[in-house]
Amino acid sequence: MLTIGAIGYAATGVLYLLLTVLLVTTWRGQRIGAYLIAAVIVSVLWSALLAFQIVYGSLDGSVIALLDALRLSAWIAFLAVLVNRIGINRPLLIASVTFPIVVVAVIGFYALGIEPFGTGSSVANKLFLPGILLLALLGLVLIEQLYRNSPPEAKWSLKPLVLGLGGVFAYDLFLYSQGVLLNALDMTTWIGRGLVSLLFVPLIAIAARRNADWEMRIFVSRHVVFYSTTLTAVGLYLLLMSLGGYLIVLYGGSWGGLARIVFFVGAFVVLITLLFSTTLRTRLRVFLNKHFFQNKYDYREEWLRLVATLSDFDKDMAREVLIRAMAQIVQSPSGAMWVRNDADSDFRPTARFQTKDEFPEINRDEPLVRFIEDKRWIVDITEYQKDPKKYDGIDLPGWLAGRQAAWLVVPVLLRRELLGLVLLDKAPGVAALNYEDRDLLNVVGSHIAVHLAQARTDSLLAEAQQFEAYNRLTAFLMHDLSNLVAQQSLIVENAEKHKHNPDFIDDAISTIAGSVARMKRVMRQLKSGGDPSSVKWTELRFIVSAAVDRCSAKQPRPSLALNDIDAGVRADAEEFVMILAHLINNAQDACPGNGSVEVSLTVIDDLARIDIADNGAGM
Repeated sequence: MLTIGAIGYAATGVLYLLLTVLLVTTWRGQRIGAYLIAAVIVSVLWSALLAFQIVYGSLDGSVIALLDALRLSAWIAFLAVLVNRIGINRPLLIASVTFPIVVVAVIGFYALGIEPFGTGSSVANKLFLPGILLLALLGLVLIEQLYRNSPPEAKWSLKPLVLGLGGVFAYDLFLYSQGVLLNALDMTTWIGRGLVSLLFVPLIAIAARRNADWEMRIFVSRHVVFYSTTLTAVGLYLLLMSLGGYLIVLYGGSWGGLARIVFFVGAFVVLITLLFSTTLRTRLRVFLNKHFFQNKYDYREEWLRLVATLSDFDKDMAREVLIRAMAQIVQSPSGAMWVRNDADSDFRPTARFQTKDEFPEINRDEPLVRFIEDKRWIVDITEYQKDPKKYDGIDLPGWLAGRQAAWLVVPVLLRRELLGLVLLDKAPGVAALNYEDRDLLNVVGSHIAVHLAQARTDSLLAEAQQFEAYNRLTAFLMHDLSNLVAQQSLIVENAEKHKHNPDFIDDAISTIAGSVARMKRVMRQLKSGGDPSSVKWTELRFIVSAAVDRCSAKQPRPSLALNDIDAGVRADAEEFVMILAHLINNAQDACPGNGSVEVSLTVIDDLARIDIADNGAGM
């Protein structure tokens, strides 16, 4: 029994030590937090020294009494600060300050060997035990005053503290009231106090987390609670199985050994089945979220998981990832997505997640779509089947109403614009949706809508860029074809008059050969996007002259003034000639037949300048 008692006090000390570390690292300097930390530190020392006393038995009785008095006084000081905030009668406040000081001082004198009230073993019975008993009673009175006089909205956050510290003071009241009546402490009750105290430390930690005005920013992860609860449940299960095995051996007679083997194998199979049961794990999460947390979701974890999910995709499964990001919030096993088509505003199925079912298009005039656009609600199919009036009695599409696995239709809304719909199938064991589920699904739906809108914008931008490139290509070809047509037209116009002239024939063939070469060059550029090897140093006077020559077949014929300029440029000469020819053609198109187009090459401040001037009305 002594070993169990030492283990209990030591374990309590470890819990108090962990709580101390947690409080110190999250303390924001508030006075209430300082009193709480001090009380927890005193409890650490109390637990450690009492465990040491059980093992080695070297502490004097007055020292042990002093430890109990110090622990209770520290918690009374913490409670006094709390009740002082809500206002209590002054005599009780004075008693909660002065009485613990008197009791600790008197017991401290005896612990130091000073005996102001006489000597003998009867001192402990006459002074120590009643003093500590009154401390425990004072602590209970303060707890009662704190809970009774607190506003209703604060009682929820104070309940763990009332239960935790109330248990501490109530157990000591029971222990020392027995001591006063029997003139000695009951050793069984005293040893068992260490194990009982283990139950109260977590309640104090929960109270510190719930009361933000204590400035203790304690965070308890849902994963820690879930897995620690699972381990505790497994431990209790194994304990019960061990007890069952013991009873079988004790009362099983000659069949006891065989029965024990069958029993333990069956128990192991049941345990494995329960551990791998999705329904059980889901129900356990719901229970923990409902009864142990103020919010159902750890929104920091949900946000990080959403970001991680959305970033884990390749180009071929981008929209499937969007469904998975929403499905994992409510443990949905599968789903599908519809996206609105810009052409007719109908909703077309674009992705499926873990299902091979085929889904039809949803017409924009469907009552379901109109209802979602109007209300911006999540449609719970299970709830609809129980009470269609909640959804204005709308008629669901036949394929949706007949789909047994269908659970939720979540809108993908960008502001008030419905961009898509997500259908989620129901997982076994999932509870009904509450407001947190709906809010989180709506937020994720809006986030997904941003992705869809971005994808649509990117698609429109890419399409616009393709049209722009097509327009540039068309303008480029039209200018070149216009020049070629003008040259060929000039040959045709003069052919009847000069077709017997050998010089005309040679010039015509040369012009046609140049046209063919230019068209071949254009074709190569269209196929390959340009030839880098054609970039070289070329004198500008040759480029400008070639451009003017190409445009000489069209009226008004351009004039050229090179001004004996000797300048060059590193470029694709043919492309440069075509650019100048296009500009000259534009000038010719802007002029009447008797107008003028003048092309000149000059140098200003060591920079070459090409001027194309016309007297036309403009492009």
